[in-house]
Amino acid sequence: MRAYLMTRGTERRLDYAYLGESPPLRWWQSIGRWLVLEAAELVVSRLPGGATGLLLSGIPSQRRDVIGTRIRYTVVVDDVHEDPALADWLVRCGLADADRERLGQALDQGFEPEYVDALLRDSGASTGDGSAQEGLAGEVEGRLLSILRAGVTAAPATSEHKDRPGPWVGGVQDPVARQLFGARARLLLGETRPGVAFTTHAVGSVEGAQRAAQALSGAVTVLLHDSELREIQPLRAAPVVPSSAVGVSGGKASAPEIPRGERGRWRAMSAAAVMLLVLVAVGIWLLAG
Repeated sequence: MRAYLMTRGTERRLDYAYLGESPPLRWWQSIGRWLVLEAAELVVSRLPGGATGLLLSGIPSQRRDVIGTRIRYTVVVDDVHEDPALADWLVRCGLADADRERLGQALDQGFEPEYVDALLRDSGASTGDGSAQEGLAGEVEGRLLSILRAGVTAAPATSEHKDRPGPWVGGVQDPVARQLFGARARLLLGETRPGVAFTTHAVGSVEGAQRAAQALSGAVTVLLHDSELREIQPLRAAPVVPSSAVGVSGGKASAPEIPRGERGRWRAMSAAAVMLLVLVAVGIWLLAG
């Protein structure tokens, strides 16, 4: 399991960046058009290869930049299924404003403003000392994991809820939807079937969530922030193309077979097209003569 932290410094030139080390794979980019990472978003994903990931954005800091804008954190944890208790705690932080606020306060205590600014200045300078950079990345990750695990220890136990089968959409304001979202997150992290559960500020309707479900593969669960939806609505899963739709011969894909009844019609249409071309050519030749 690996953990990464993004934030910015208080100086204008110290823009948002990962501290120490960046995630090697931006696995959340496949749903990037449905996320507003400047706001409070939560993504739990099981990738087709079996890897898992959790992203939690919009974690508020008490720090402010030079123009007075409140600074935020983003936490990314790869292979989060290796620590189910930590995953449960981060899902709670993603769905409850009070828990998210507490996490932000803990991050502020562990990553003082001067320390964050120094890290961002060093990363901008790019000294090229590989061993020093590795040591710095390890230090940042160690601090981050200590803070996250301390939150798990202090948090009350999470009650278990049964998962609702199939893809669905609900509203963040609906307590039942939040509970079932947590159950779906545990299912994604506990099994091997691919899928994704995410909150979104970019979609505000069931229709928009349906378009997302049609575009994504695996089990899809969506919680809408900007919606008054008070009950869960099922979503249609993306259509699965059967393997029989494409013929295979000698290890190479071949074109789909044309039904027998269609062959005669296509032959007749082809013959008519050839005859028409011949007549046009003859007409052009006579006019030219």
